[in-house]
Amino acid sequence: MLKFLKRVFFTRWELYHTTANVDQHFSMLEELRDSGIDFKTKGLNFGGGYGGGSGFSTVYHIYTKK
Repeated sequence: MLKFLKRVFFTRWELYHTTANVDQHFSMLEELRDSGIDFKTKGLNFGGGYGGGSGFSTVYHIYTKK
């Protein structure tokens, strides 16, 4: 239980890769997965217009353990 809490609360993550291209994002995830590297992802959405239809763009961030 202590190992779990330590891993959840004290693990530091650093920004590894960022892109707006979804194909590049998923190819990078595949490389990390094949290498056995732990990662997490976040997406930052810059929706524009009514309903987010016009000017829609997303930036994808990949974080790895420090």
